[in-house]
Amino acid sequence: MGEPRGTIEPPTSTKVGGKHAPPRRHHRGYLTGTLVAVGLLVAVLLVVVRPFGTDEDKQPVPPGSSPSTWHGAPLDTHGRPYRPFRDRSWWNTPVPDNAPQDPNAAQVLNYMSTAPQSGNGCLRFAGAQHSKWGEPAYWAQPGDPEYNIRGLPSGAPPELRHLRIPAGARGAENSDGTMSVYDMNRGYVALLTDAHFHPGSNAWSASGGTVTYLDSNGLIVGTGRSDNPHNVGSHRGNNGATSYVRYDMVQAGDVRNVLKIASGPELLDRAVFPMTGSDGDETDPASGAPPEGLRLRIKPSVDLDHLGLHPQALVIAKALQKYGMYLGDSGGTTALKLEDTQAEGRGQLWTVTADDLCALPFTSQFWDVLPEGYDPSAH
Repeated sequence: MGEPRGTIEPPTSTKVGGKHAPPRRHHRGYLTGTLVAVGLLVAVLLVVVRPFGTDEDKQPVPPGSSPSTWHGAPLDTHGRPYRPFRDRSWWNTPVPDNAPQDPNAAQVLNYMSTAPQSGNGCLRFAGAQHSKWGEPAYWAQPGDPEYNIRGLPSGAPPELRHLRIPAGARGAENSDGTMSVYDMNRGYVALLTDAHFHPGSNAWSASGGTVTYLDSNGLIVGTGRSDNPHNVGSHRGNNGATSYVRYDMVQAGDVRNVLKIASGPELLDRAVFPMTGSDGDETDPASGAPPEGLRLRIKPSVDLDHLGLHPQALVIAKALQKYGMYLGDSGGTTALKLEDTQAEGRGQLWTVTADDLCALPFTSQFWDVLPEGYDPSAH
C-alpha cells in the first residue's frame, strides 16, 4: 500500500512569541506607530519566506490547488490537452478504416470472451467508482524535491536517480503501486511500479521504472525502432503516458492516442511490437490466446453515438475506435486504467461505472483485431 501523504497542521494558538498580544489602545499616535511596525514586519516576512528560485522556475497554480497537489496538464498550441510523443508515432497515429485483419481474429475474440477470467467478455474501467486500480499521475515542476529512487533493478534509467516528484504524491493504493510522473522541463515521463514514499527517511522506492522522452516516437530502445537512446526501462515497452487514460483529455473530449489495457485471460508467453516481452504464461497458441502487444480497435462501422454510452465512456470509446488499444499486461480482469484522481488527492472525479463499455463485448460485431506488429505510422 502507498504511504499516506503528510498534512500541514493549522496554527493552534493566537499567541505571538509565547505571549498574548497586548490589549488594543485607542490613542491615535500609538495606533499609527503600531500599523507602521506591523507593515514593516509583514514586508520582512514576505522577503524571508519567499521560495527560492526565479519567477521563471514557477508555474501558475490553479485556484483551489497547492503546489503539492497540482495536476495541471498543459495545453498544446491549439488549446487541446497536451499529447506526448510525435504525431506520427505508433502511439498517436489513427488506425485507417481499411486496416488489415489478423488471420486469427475470430479465435482471439472468442478467447477474450470465454477464457478463464474473461468476466463479462468486455473491457472494464479500472479506477471507476470505488476501485483503487487506477493510476495516479503528477506533473513535476522546477523546485519540486528530487529523489534517488531506491530498490530499482540494475540498469534502471539514470534519470531516476534524481527524479522530481511533487510533495504529497503517492502511488496507487493497490498491489501494483503504479504512478506516472511527467517532467516537461526535463522532457520525459517516468512510469514507476510499487512506488512508495517513506516519510521517515524522506525517500521514494520502486521495483520497476521506465523513462520515455516526450519529444520522441515513444518506443523503448529494445524495440530496435526508438529514435531516442534514453527511452529505457523495465516495463517491456509500456510507458507512463499511455498506460492509463487521462482525466483532462476525457473531460475535453480529446483522447488522441492508443491506450494500454490488461487482459483478464492469460496472454501468450511471447510478445509482438511494440512490446519487448510478455508477462503472460499461456504456451498453447491453439487456445486463441493473443500475444502481448497485439492491437485491437472498435470497428469504424459501429455507431457509438447511438449506443447510449455514458458521456465519459463515449469519449474513451471514440478513442478506441480511432486509435485502438493494445494488450500490455496480463491481469485478473480485462481493463483499462483510468487516472486515479482519488490517490492524487482530488477525490473521485470519474462518474463512469466499471462496466459502462460492456455494450461493446469482444465479438466481431464490434471489434477488429489488427495483425501482429501492425504499425499504422508506417503506412
